[in-house]
Amino acid sequence: MYLVYTMHATTTREKIKTGGLCHIAIDVSDVDRSLKFYTGMFDMNIIGRTEKYAHVQTAGARDSLFLFKADGPVSPGDCGLTHMHFGFRIDDKNFDKALEYIRMNNIPVHHNPSRGTGRFVYIEDPDGYVIQLEPGDCE
Repeated sequence: MYLVYTMHATTTREKIKTGGLCHIAIDVSDVDRSLKFYTGMFDMNIIGRTEKYAHVQTAGARDSLFLFKADGPVSPGDCGLTHMHFGFRIDDKNFDKALEYIRMNNIPVHHNPSRGTGRFVYIEDPDGYVIQLEPGDCE
């Protein structure tokens, strides 16, 4: 289910500033195999692990990658994946601007029923890629 707003010009010419990417989340066919690949190739620490996902983070930085067990075959070129998205960390002031911009410019909002409570929004770019906007430290 998507929420769609009517497109309007913004009231400001200011662009929304981000604090960088929060994380990348991808579907994988085998979490253990992918975990071994990423931690074997890159200096990454395992932050969390369940049957359904692994969360790794670069050592000395806050670059995070979530490896989710796919609900079906993994074929990134075909899209339609279960958890594929990327996220931007933005401060509270810019988050409010972003919500206004999304509403004013008819940007589709992507519903994420599996996400808990908190202040965040998922939107889609023109090609359908899902982008998460989240204020704070992305912890």
